[in-house]
Amino acid sequence: MNPAKKKALSIALLDQHCTLRNGLESLFGAIEELAVVGSFSRPRELSNCFNSLQVDVAVMGLVFDGDDALGHITDWSNSHPETKFLVLSQLPEMICARRVLDAGGNGYLMKKCSPSALIDGVHRVAAGGVVVSRQIADQLMTDFHKCSTRDEAACFDQLTDRELYVLSLIGQGHTTAAIATEMNLCKKAVSSCKEGLKTKLSLNSSQQLMQIALQCLGRR
Repeated sequence: MNPAKKKALSIALLDQHCTLRNGLESLFGAIEELAVVGSFSRPRELSNCFNSLQVDVAVMGLVFDGDDALGHITDWSNSHPETKFLVLSQLPEMICARRVLDAGGNGYLMKKCSPSALIDGVHRVAAGGVVVSRQIADQLMTDFHKCSTRDEAACFDQLTDRELYVLSLIGQGHTTAAIATEMNLCKKAVSSCKEGLKTKLSLNSSQQLMQIALQCLGRR
């Protein structure tokens, strides 16, 4: 008997340019483990999609006439936390990547990136990772170190064994569901633990939590 076929990741495309969306649909459509469930030119169309379809990853642009894409990302990431948002843009990453992450996005890639980098980025954000260029990752880590306080060690001392374990699993790229399975917890308990970690470590976002988790593992 053949092993059960792994469920394909559902992808929604959002960009003003039909040519780009068609190209992405062809690229993703040729990969068995990816499935494009919608292609949209306006943010409101993607909002409507969320009401009827499950979207694992939204690959989207940043420029929409009369629409604040970053504001939409913030709203969507709060109302649909199961969906990851990967921005594909030609705007300067040194300016925009941090804004996307701060807004609740999960990654930022330039439109000139290779198809393999984009496909890898989709898989990485779907697995709970953060996707940016190495240059941006290094800058974010540098900025994080500059903002770290001298009593950082004391912050870690107040973490429980469970919280430390969750932090280590986050750093290894585990999703909330995977952590729940690993620790024999419900996903709600893991999500609550993550929020507790952000509070105790004075972090403002899931991206900062990922950064400090990677730091704890000695990775960059």
